[in-house]
Amino acid sequence: MSVHPGGAGSPFWVELATADVDRSKRFYQLLFGWEYQHVKDSRGQDYVLALLAGEPVAGLRPRPGAILDWTLYLATPDLASACAQAVRLGGTVLETRPAIVPGVGAKLLIDDPSGATVGLVQPAVDYGFTAGVPGSLVWIEFVTRQATVADRFYSHLFGYTQRQFGDGSAVDYMVYSIGPDSVIGRVRMALDTPADVPPRWIAHFAVDPELGFDRTLHQARGAGARLRFAPYSSTLGKVAVLSDPTGTRFAIIDPALASDWDYHSAVDDPYGD
Repeated sequence: MSVHPGGAGSPFWVELATADVDRSKRFYQLLFGWEYQHVKDSRGQDYVLALLAGEPVAGLRPRPGAILDWTLYLATPDLASACAQAVRLGGTVLETRPAIVPGVGAKLLIDDPSGATVGLVQPAVDYGFTAGVPGSLVWIEFVTRQATVADRFYSHLFGYTQRQFGDGSAVDYMVYSIGPDSVIGRVRMALDTPADVPPRWIAHFAVDPELGFDRTLHQARGAGARLRFAPYSSTLGKVAVLSDPTGTRFAIIDPALASDWDYHSAVDDPYGD
């Protein structure tokens, strides 16, 4: 994934809302070497910036109860305008006012018409977001049963071009792009997915090439992560989808092990939790 911070529709930030901030911090520090900086947002709430080599790669915030996925934030140069457009397209704004995070920007959550929660962020002047390197976000998958609804919403909101990489039936994998850069992989849920399984975003973080895929997976499981289903290969790399010790889904990916597509993504996750 090529990242252009601030470009409309680009993945600009990922955030973990967790009921146990300290436990989450320890896990991701062990796995990716993250360090942390504690700040306050404009609402006076605690917020944690995850840093890699001193550069921001993610955010963590305390939240009672469970959100079982990382939250993706998409950049917009005008948050108010983007929210208004999202509503016109059938989305719902979930917060009455944005939270401003130092060094990140003003952010709000919305629900898209397919039922998925996604963030919008207007980057700060002094923004910082590192992606595309080991220990950071390198790809994002969006899994939804209302694929056509989602495709229409995001193409109108951000002008994504969309290209089908599956057969559109047995495997419906649509890639959203900004110009030549692929930014999101949209996956249609299998027809037999239980009705109570919500749409989700699966954040993919790159492994350290010196540690490698197998050792990273072993380390994650040893630290309390659960493997959701068998690792698979793709043209992007070898992937394992996991739940961290608090139950939040995420994926590790090793781009060095990219191969022909043998796709079994989170759409096939047998667990509904």
